[in-house]
Formats: sequence, C-alpha cells, structure tokens
Amino acid sequence: MANAGKRSGSGGGLGESPEETTRLLQELRARQIELETQNQELRHTQAELAASQARYFDLYDLAPVGYITVDELGLILEANLAAGTLLGAARGELLTQAISRFVLSEDQGIYAQHSKQIFATSQAQVCELRMMRKDGSWFWMRMEGTAAQASLCRMVLIDITARKHSEEALRESEARNRHLQKAESLGRMAGAIAHHFNNKLQSVMANLELLDGPPLGVDPARCITMARRATEKAAEVSRLMLLYLGQTTSRREPRFLAEICRNSLPLVRDTLPSTAVVETDWPEPGPVISANESEIQRVLINLVNNAWEAMDETRARLRLGIKRVLAADIPTAHRYPAGWQALGSEYACLAVRDNGCGIPEGDMDKLFDPFYSTKFISRGLGLSIVLGIVHAHDGVVTVESRPGEYCVFRIYFPVSQELPNQPEQSVPASAADGGGTILLVDDDELLLMSTGALIEMLGFNLLTARNGAEALEVFREYKGTIRCVITDLTMPRMDGWETLTALRQIDPVLPVILASGYDKAHVLSGAHPEKPQVFLGKPFGLQVLREALGKALGSGQLRA
Repeated sequence: MANAGKRSGSGGGLGESPEETTRLLQELRARQIELETQNQELRHTQAELAASQARYFDLYDLAPVGYITVDELGLILEANLAAGTLLGAARGELLTQAISRFVLSEDQGIYAQHSKQIFATSQAQVCELRMMRKDGSWFWMRMEGTAAQASLCRMVLIDITARKHSEEALRESEARNRHLQKAESLGRMAGAIAHHFNNKLQSVMANLELLDGPPLGVDPARCITMARRATEKAAEVSRLMLLYLGQTTSRREPRFLAEICRNSLPLVRDTLPSTAVVETDWPEPGPVISANESEIQRVLINLVNNAWEAMDETRARLRLGIKRVLAADIPTAHRYPAGWQALGSEYACLAVRDNGCGIPEGDMDKLFDPFYSTKFISRGLGLSIVLGIVHAHDGVVTVESRPGEYCVFRIYFPVSQELPNQPEQSVPASAADGGGTILLVDDDELLLMSTGALIEMLGFNLLTARNGAEALEVFREYKGTIRCVITDLTMPRMDGWETLTALRQIDPVLPVILASGYDKAHVLSGAHPEKPQVFLGKPFGLQVLREALGKALGSGQLRA
C-alpha cells in the first residue's frame, strides 16, 4: 500500500505541486494583463492614427493653396479641394485632366518649360503664369513644382492675382510720377533756354538798333562785335544741348585718361580759389579710353565747378583719382543714365571727391536735369553736359554722398584695347578760291539772303532756290557753271537728302554741302544712296563757310 501510495503521489505530477501551480497561475494573470495593456495601447494608437489621418486630409483639402499631383504627361492624379476651388471645378472633375488645359494659351510655353525643368533637374521649380477657370475667367498663379518620384510631380498652386494687380498699380503710379517729373524737367529746361536766348537776342537787337542811325559816341564796329558775340553765345547754348543729348560729332581716339586730366589740371585750378587743396592720384600711364580730349576736359571742369559750389572756401579740399575697375564692381545705386548696360569687362574710373555739404537723397535723381539747382535759378547745364558726354562715350556716372560730409562723382569709361597714336600734323583745308557759281537751297528767305551775302563775299556768283524741286530746275539751266550746291536738310516738297540724290542723278560728281541745325551724327545716320562732301552745322560764320567750300571743292565724298 505504501508503494502504491508513492506511485500515486508521483503520478499526481499531471498537475504540479500546489506551489508550482500557484506560480503558473500568477504568470498567466500577468501575461493576460500585459496583453490587455498592449491591446489598449494598440487601440489608442489606431485611434491616434485615424485622427492624424483625418487632420491630414483636413489640412490637405482645406489648405489655402492648391495641391495637385501630376504624372510626367501632366495628367492630374490627385487634387485637394482648394485646387478645385481655384480652377472653378469639382475635385473629381480635375482627375485625369491635363493641367495644361487650365493654362492660358499665351503662357503655355512657360508651363512647358517649367514642367521640363522639374523632371530634368529633379529640383524645385517656380514659375508665374495665367490660368483659366472652368467658366473661362483667368487669374495669376504661382506654380511651385517638385519631382516626387521618377514619373510624379507634386505642385503647389497659389493665387497671386492680388499681388499682380498691386504691382501693376505701382508701375502705373511710378510711370505717372516719371511723367510728372519729366514734365517738370522739360518745363524748367524750356524756361531756362528761353531766358538764355532772350538775353542773347536782346543784345543782338539792341546793337542792331544802335547801327540804325547810331547816336554820337557809339562805335558801329563795337556794335557789330557785341551782336556777333551774343549770337556765338546763343549758338553755344544749342551745342551744349546737343552734348546733353549725347549727340556729339567730335572725333575720338585712344588717349590715356590720366594724361587728359593732367593736361586739364591748370584749367581746373583756375576755377578754384587759391585756398582750395587739390589732391591727385593718377597712375602713369594708366588706362586708355577712346575719347575726345576737349570733352573729357569739360567733364572734369564741370565736376570741379559743381564740387566747388558745395564746399566751404576756407576748408575746400578736392581729391581727383583714376583707377581700373571691373564692370561687375560698378555700383548699381544712383547710377546714371538709368538702364545703362556694360559693354566691356573693364572700365576706367575717374573720381571727383569733395568735402562739401553733400546731396540730400531726395535731390539725387534731379542732379542731371538741365538747369536744375538747389541754389540758383536757371543755373546752367553743367552736370547735364557731364551726363551727355559720358553717355556719348558709352560710359556711366555714379554718385555717392553723405549729407554734411562729402560727395563723390565717379565716371566710368570703357577701357580701349588700342594704344594712343602719335600726334599727327593737321593739314588745314584749302581755302575756297573765288570764282564760279554756288547754288544755295533753303526754304527760309532770310537765310537765303544772309548766307548768300557770305557766299558773294567769298568771291562766288550766287544762285538760289527755295526748295528741292526749284533747285533741280535751276541746276538744269545753269549746270555748266555751278561748282557746288549748298542745300538745307529740312524743306517742303523735297528735303535735303532727296535733293542731293536727284542732283547726283544729273551730275554724279557734283560737290554738295548738306546744312542743318540738327546734329551731324543724327543727320548722317541711316542708309542714304548718296553722301555729301561736307556737313555744315548751323549756325556758321564766314570762316566756317570758307572751310566747308574748300573741302567740298577739293575732296571726295564725306563719310558719315
């Protein structure tokens, strides 16, 4: 029995001992609690994921910008509600549609290039174009695209119509302001020119009146001299206006800029008081520019005069310097003329710095207006001439200033690759020898009389015509005796060019002088079948007329 009981005890091992059973039950309960906790966390995570997905779709669909996904063919695969609203269509209507269908026809090229760049570079690309809604109305859109995969692109669509309208309104406002400023500048210039010419005309009229029965003690020769000086000063104003417009006809050649300035230094010092200090920093030989020396001298002197007016005489100090600069280093702020573009990579810089009162920011853009000044009425054309000459030399002006401390004008000229030539001995034109007949063509009766008198003073016989058609009749009648024709440019019926061409058809070697009050470069520009031997700029005197006739009668055709 004892043995049987023992086997029964060990056979009861189908279960464990009470202690072991208790331990196993406790482990099962702990595992059950752990599983329940994990299930609870899983359910919580699933709930959070669902909420996150809901928030994502809310953000995606209700975003203030449009989101679309397109394939490499441009077909819309996904779109949010905002995209549908922007394009005026339900989201479902957008799917499988080509995005280019909503791009305005004029901007299709912009979109095509935009899409091409996205897939070609795999980099974010931005463009601005006009898109069309389903109802046919259009608006401005900023399109930002990024390649998502090899064949997919995510795009952000932003309505920028309001910004574009604001920019357009700003441009219109700026254009109106420029128009008003231009009108103000033209009004000031017209008034000042009238003032200058009226002063000169007053001198001419007064001296001519004195010649008409001069009172005792009045020297007729002196009256003639004073009248001539007044007309020369009036003509100088006209020449300065052409310089302001950049329409100069002077000869340019390679010159060392420092040499020109060095030669001008005595003239510069003459314009300054003895107490003024002038410092120079001019390299030897320095950069070469293609320039007319007298015009560059005028630039330097005008800049010095402008600086002198802004300085205190007791502490006036000027610094003049020249150096080479790269085109990329030319400042963009306060650059004149506006819209200037560099023609080369290297420039010669002429700087004029003063320690004067400086220039207020609000006056910067008026500096180069003709006759503008903060100190005088109708002061003159100083800085305007500077800008005109620099512009004619393909250069640019920049201005830097600090009110109350200093001002620096920097003039940039393109560096020339040619070296200066040795000075040549000038050969004076042979004087016109009197004899023969000159045909003078002009529609102004007073000019026919006065210029004709000068021609007769030179020993020529005179024939006149009031227009081109009349000139042809006169020339046919007196063809054998007419040595040269002087014709005005602007005339009714036939202008100077037409008259010249018609005369050359009759006599291919006929010397012709073309006269005009317009600038030579302006007149001779363009294609013309015939060229004159000489261009004669009005007004001109007896000596200039003599030289023009001498050249015309002894040289070939004049090159423009």
